[in-house]
Amino acid sequence: MAGTVTQTVKHYTGGFVVVSLACTGSSDDGSIPNTDLSDAIMELVEGTHYLYTVTAYPTVGGTAPDAADVFILDSKGEDLLGSVDGGTTANKGLNLIHATLTKTAFLYSHHMSSTYAPPVTGTLTLKVSNQDTISADYTIELVFTR
Repeated sequence: MAGTVTQTVKHYTGGFVVVSLACTGSSDDGSIPNTDLSDAIMELVEGTHYLYTVTAYPTVGGTAPDAADVFILDSKGEDLLGSVDGGTTANKGLNLIHATLTKTAFLYSHHMSSTYAPPVTGTLTLKVSNQDTISADYTIELVFTR
């Protein structure tokens, strides 16, 4: 069975938005499909918000994941967490998923050698690599700010 990603959104006073992506790895190999943020979420943040942080943590009560890499791809395919060499090596997204810990990363530009908060100008895609635990449960949270 294929892995799944369930998307929810919360609005907070002050104009920031938290998108939670509850992930369950496939029962065959632990993977999840690359997942675009929904049209409703994109309508909420595109052109009005900046992506500020990405957080990953094991889902309480679920199967613990392997250490794994997170990529947040913009509409042009750039990894906003700073991967290099076509996405096989990540900077801030490397081992962002942990079996027991919560980890947060700022967005990072490898070419600028700096953290930054890019404006959302097109569909964002979640990609996870190297998560091999069958049916692992973990959550990725994206925080958007104005």
